Amino acid sequence: MIINTNVSALFAENAVNTTTNSLSNLEQEMSTGYQINSPGNNPAGLAISTLMSGELGGINASVNNANQALNLLDTANGGIQNDVQIVTQVQQLATQASNSTETTQDQQDLQNQIHKLLNQLDNNANSVNYNNQTLLNGNFGATLNGASSTTLGVTVTLGADSGNASGSYSVSIQYNSASNDAVVTLFTSTAAGANTTVGTATVANITTASSTATATAQFVLGTANDLNSTGSNASFVVNFTPASSATTSSLSFSVAAAANPLSFQVGPNDQPADQVTTNLGSFTSLSLGLSNINVVGSQNGTQNASYGITLANNALSMLTNAQGQIGAQQDQLNYTIENLNTENTNLQAAQSTIMDANMAQVTSSFAKEQILQQTGLQALSSANSLPGMVLKILG
Repeated sequence: MIINTNVSALFAENAVNTTTNSLSNLEQEMSTGYQINSPGNNPAGLAISTLMSGELGGINASVNNANQALNLLDTANGGIQNDVQIVTQVQQLATQASNSTETTQDQQDLQNQIHKLLNQLDNNANSVNYNNQTLLNGNFGATLNGASSTTLGVTVTLGADSGNASGSYSVSIQYNSASNDAVVTLFTSTAAGANTTVGTATVANITTASSTATATAQFVLGTANDLNSTGSNASFVVNFTPASSATTSSLSFSVAAAANPLSFQVGPNDQPADQVTTNLGSFTSLSLGLSNINVVGSQNGTQNASYGITLANNALSMLTNAQGQIGAQQDQLNYTIENLNTENTNLQAAQSTIMDANMAQVTSSFAKEQILQQTGLQALSSANSLPGMVLKILG
């Protein structure tokens, strides 16, 4: 029996201190709901959870970005749907003007109405915007290289479906001449330099009475008459008729990708898979091939109004092709949002396994540690009384 060093009391004291520390940690877990409240609890787990928190924040922001992208595409599609209604009305007016019951004055009245509709078409292209970004004026579409010529005043304009960056595009070819009818042939050039015909269009509305008369030939995506967008050169030839006044004009051009496509960040990382890009074409009367539509009179036995029906139908094809592209992009974004929400749920479940406290287990452990603390204090009290037994021996 010793007095100076009470080993039993030291053991009891250490046990009480350990129990007190455990109770303190358990009280933190019960009050916060987390099993990791400081780096000392689980350094590796805290590091992993912190990285997961950053990724979860990125996922939530990406879901918001994807929803805003859907809103932007909905806005663009709403503008295009308005264009569809306008062009449908133009087609109806051209059909009405084609009827022999209509006088020249009636046709002129219908032409005036068409002109106002085309003005509205151009206004739409410059007014439909999302967050101060004009969507339908071609800012986010493909462009043409080498598409201008002083010969016969020829111009080439990409169709309204030029937002389809991975496919083929429509083109509208406009020109003026002192000749009569014309046949426009579109070619694509292969690597070997050989030309392949992709379509022809016979156009009326070129009069000998005016050297400033203009006409439009359309080559529409979805038919044999389209322009491949892989960057290969393309050219067209205009053959004027009758043969006595035949003239040929050719012009080569190629398609350039959009310099400023719309880019949506739909993932938490800087990876191509986390980004979605899209293009929107130009939806003007020029790109739709309607700027020179004329339903008054006829040329060489062909009614201008009848050709106006063809132009309007082709313009509708361009618009529906563009809507199909937007619809495909919307489907992609919807599936992306579903994937992000699934990833969010699974990542939160994984983080919960690391961070969240099991409250049933914590409360059971807390009750046990409380009992151990009480018994430890009792044991410490008993151990501290042991040296007093020496007095009995001395007495």
